[in-house]
Amino acid sequence: MASNEHSSLEDSQLHVPKGFSTASSDTLLTKNSSGALQWQDDNLRRTHFVRVGGAINRTNQLKEFAPSFSANTTHNWYSTVSDPTTDAQDALTQAQLYCTRDGFVNSFSGLIGGTSGKTVTFKVYKGTPSDESSAAIDLTQLGDAASETLGGDTTTDFFSVTSLGSSATFSAGDIIIITLAPSTTDQTSAFFNATMEVVYTS
Repeated sequence: MASNEHSSLEDSQLHVPKGFSTASSDTLLTKNSSGALQWQDDNLRRTHFVRVGGAINRTNQLKEFAPSFSANTTHNWYSTVSDPTTDAQDALTQAQLYCTRDGFVNSFSGLIGGTSGKTVTFKVYKGTPSDESSAAIDLTQLGDAASETLGGDTTTDFFSVTSLGSSATFSAGDIIIITLAPSTTDQTSAFFNATMEVVYTS
């Protein structure tokens, strides 16, 4: 029997997989639908899915709303978002995500229902709080606004914020705030369930 069988070689004598030298960083080796080996982006293992849901009820204010903490619930979106925020503690109540690493918001989409014929708009913002600071937080919008005209309490509508992806970056320590705004002073109710997909790059 040969003394240099592959299974008995030391690690320093083993070669890396085919295509390793030309593969991009942060990729992994997969078998594609044609049965061939292929180096693919490793985004899936670095992706985090954040559930975002809530409601506004019979509001007649033209404001951008985020969650309000009340009676141990966060589903009521009655906290008014301003740029800069009213104070630093808005990050505690309004943010859907505290970013522990660098990355980008890849998508934000979901389902919504509510008062027939009324239009609502979603926006995604990022901001950077400072430790031991009471300063207000400047916000930067990520992607485009997503507007949806509601079809009524028994109708489900789809919505999606566009122009997100690798350009919609955030840094470790940032917060992500999603807002929901009615477009009329007529009473508007809306309830939604959505997913924000973030990809960490560090």
